[in-house]
Amino acid sequence: MLIFGFLLLLLAAAVVAYMVLATVDMASVRLDYGILNLDLPPLWLYLAGLLTLLVAALGFWMVGAGARSKARRAREVRELRKQAKVQDRRTERADDATTGRTSLSRPSGSTGAGAPPSTAPRPGSGTTGTAGDRSRLDLDR
Repeated sequence: MLIFGFLLLLLAAAVVAYMVLATVDMASVRLDYGILNLDLPPLWLYLAGLLTLLVAALGFWMVGAGARSKARRAREVRELRKQAKVQDRRTERADDATTGRTSLSRPSGSTGAGAPPSTAPRPGSGTTGTAGDRSRLDLDR
């Protein structure tokens, strides 16, 4: 790609050099557009066209750079929104799991001496009270 770029630059330099040398002894070109009447040497006419082309190329480059920048910002915003949404879901699930565990366990002293042991999951066991809660929490892993 680098070699191709250098070849194009050499070609452009050759064309400019040819235009400078070929138009030295040429007669002026007359431009007549109503109130605008000009007599320009061919080299100046060529340079005006070259300048116009450079300005157009700069404009295209700026439009492309702006579009890439806007696309990059939009992609970052989408990713940040997605991360925030996932974080909100995780926080909500964690709150639900914490709330669900405390509501399943019995307060101490509320059962009699012969009551069966509690069926609430032990902390750190990786299980939850119901299958629905388990499937919600497993999505987070």
